[in-house]
Amino acid sequence: MKKTLGLISFFFALLAVSYLLYTTGQEHTLIFNNIYNDKTESKNLVLKISGEKDRKINKNRKVVVELKGKNQKFIIENGEQIKEAEVNFSLNRGVEVEIEKFLNSEENWMKEIGQY
Repeated sequence: MKKTLGLISFFFALLAVSYLLYTTGQEHTLIFNNIYNDKTESKNLVLKISGEKDRKINKNRKVVVELKGKNQKFIIENGEQIKEAEVNFSLNRGVEVEIEKFLNSEENWMKEIGQY
């Protein structure tokens, strides 16, 4: 009886650790869309993500970043303003950030996309 109870508790502990490692270590796709409706308004930007090298986002381009973890903070800088935000990823989902809407402080600047 003691041996069976120990084996069952070990099995459940192994499942819990496996689930924790799967959810926290999963890689997510984060897309930054710098394509404006009026293409002449688009600007070159600098993207800063914690733990990553700074990236430049050119006019009318998209940048794809692969990140691990459920929560990520990022900062977007253009010549006149700096905006910071945090993205919370769902399991097996990525996020696309519409930079035009984000910089204009509109509500729906982020949309979830399928990971696979």
